[in-house]
Amino acid sequence: MEQKAFSTLSRPSVIQEMEQEQFDVLIIGGGITGAGIALDAATRGLKVALIEKNDFASGTSSRSTKLIHGGLKYLQNFDFPVVKETGSEREIVFNNARHLVHPIWMNFPLIKKESYNLATLKAGLTLYDRLAGVRKDERHTIYGKRKTMKNEPLFNKKIVQGSGVYVEYRTDDSRLTLEVAKTAQERGAKLLNYVRMTDFIQNPDNQVKGIVAKDELSGRTLKITANYIVNAAGPWVDFVRKKDRPIKGKYMVLAKGIHIVFDRNKLPVQSSTYFQHKGRLIAVIPRGDTTYVGSTESIYTEDIEDIHVNKSEVTYLLDCLKDMFPAVNLNISDVISSWAGVRPLIGEEGKSSAELSRHDEIFESDTGLITIAGGKLTGYRKMAERIMQYIEKKNKEKKTASITESVHLTGGKFSSSEEIEQLIQKLYGSYRQLGFSKQEISDYVERYGSNTEVFLKEVADYDKKDFDKKSRNIRAEVKYTVENEMAATLTDFYDRRTSYVLFKPNKVLETLNAAAEEMAELLNWDKNTMDEQKRKTLYTHHKAVTFLDK
Repeated sequence: MEQKAFSTLSRPSVIQEMEQEQFDVLIIGGGITGAGIALDAATRGLKVALIEKNDFASGTSSRSTKLIHGGLKYLQNFDFPVVKETGSEREIVFNNARHLVHPIWMNFPLIKKESYNLATLKAGLTLYDRLAGVRKDERHTIYGKRKTMKNEPLFNKKIVQGSGVYVEYRTDDSRLTLEVAKTAQERGAKLLNYVRMTDFIQNPDNQVKGIVAKDELSGRTLKITANYIVNAAGPWVDFVRKKDRPIKGKYMVLAKGIHIVFDRNKLPVQSSTYFQHKGRLIAVIPRGDTTYVGSTESIYTEDIEDIHVNKSEVTYLLDCLKDMFPAVNLNISDVISSWAGVRPLIGEEGKSSAELSRHDEIFESDTGLITIAGGKLTGYRKMAERIMQYIEKKNKEKKTASITESVHLTGGKFSSSEEIEQLIQKLYGSYRQLGFSKQEISDYVERYGSNTEVFLKEVADYDKKDFDKKSRNIRAEVKYTVENEMAATLTDFYDRRTSYVLFKPNKVLETLNAAAEEMAELLNWDKNTMDEQKRKTLYTHHKAVTFLDK
C-alpha cells in the first residue's frame, strides 16, 4: 500500500528520521500552539520536530468555544493591544483557511443590570471596529429594543433593552489545529502523535539538548536531539517542566469550561448570540443542524486526562438560557452532546487568583527549556512568531517576522468564498453517481476544503464494493483520515477528524462497527485491539452524552 507523508502508515519511517536527525527546534505538544510553532519554524527553513503524547488537538485545542475571536471582550479591560492584534489575526486565519473559518453575525443584547448600556456598547463596538481593522461590510450596527426583538423574537423582552450586531468567526478548532500541523509537515517538519516525552537529555553544561520518548502505539523508546526544545504542552506544560526542574515562579492554574449541544429545532435562534448573565458571557452558536452553548468557567484540580461534564454545570447553562430565552422550554434531556476542557491560566508566587494572566507568556529554565503558555486560539500565529524571535535573540540574530501570514493551510487553497461554492458545485456534478446531496458535499468541503476530491475518490473506490451507502462513506472517510491525516485510533476519527461525537453522536453508534473493521484492516489490528478501540470510543461517546452527578 502506498504510504503518504502525513499518514499513520508512515510512522516507522518518521520515527527513524526523528532518531537520526539533529533538529534545530523540537516542540513538545501538538495543540494549536505547538503546531503553529512547527509551521513558523519550518517556513524559516529550520529542521523541526514535534511530538504529541496523545492525538493532535486532543487537549484544549478541540474543546474551545470554536470561535476565532476579534478580541471584543478585551475592551472591558482596556487591553487595546490585544484587541488590535486579535482583530488582525482573525482576518489572517480566515484568509488562510476559508473552508474552516466562517463569518457569522453575532447578536449582543443589552440587558438590564449588566455592564453595557446603549452608549457604552456603541462606543465599545466603534472602537473595536477601528482597533481590529474590521472591514466596512462587517462593521457593527446598533438596534433599539423594537428592532432587537424583531431580529430575535426569542429574547426575554422584560430584560433586553437593545442590541449590537457585529461579526465574529466560527471555526472547527481541532481541524484548524490538524491543518496547521499538516501544513508544517508539507513544509518539511517531522510530526508524530502518540509519542510521549519521558525524560530530558542534557549536555555536559546541563543544557537540555534532547529528549527520551516512548511511542505509545508500538512501545518503542526513541531519542530525539535538538538545539532548542520548546514546551508547548498547554495544560500539561508544568508536567513537562517538572521533568526538567522544580516549578518556581510562574505556574499553571487550570480553568475548566463546558459546552452543551442541542438539536437546532430545540434552540432555534435566528443568529449567533453573545449575552451577559451576571457578568459572565454566554455564547449561543448555530452550527448545521445543531446549536451549541457555552461556556462555564471554574478552577479545575481533578484528573486532567479524563475531564467530565458535571450535571450542575449543565443546569447552570440551562438556567442562563431560561433567563435569556424564556419561551424556549429546555431541560437536561434535550442536550444531545457536550464537551469539557481546560485552559491554562498563568499564576505567580505571591499573587492572588484574581491576578491570573490570560495572556501568553514565555519563560525559560536555567537548563534552556523554553516554555510558552496561555494565549488564545486566535493568536496562535503571533505566539509562534514570538517563540521564534525569542530563539533568534538567544542566537544573537536579528529578529525576523513570520511569513505564515501568507501561507494557506493544506485544505485552504481558496482566494474567495465564491471559489469554495464553485468547488462544491463542481464536486456535486462530478460525483453525482455517488448519491450525495449538495448539502453533504458542502459539509465535506467545510471539513476537508481543497482536499475534498481526494476523499471523494476514496468513496468512488468503495462504491465498487458491496457496502451500503452509510458503510461506504464511513469506511472511505476512515481510510482518508488514516492515510492523509494521521488518524491512529477510532477516537481520533470520531472526535478530532470529524467531530461526529460532538455534533452527530448517533452517527458514532450507527457506524462504529464498520469504522472499526476498516481501521483494523488498515492498521493490522487483531480482534482484541479492535474491541479495545471500540470500547474507548464508546466511552468517549458516553462522556459526551451523560453527565456526572455533581
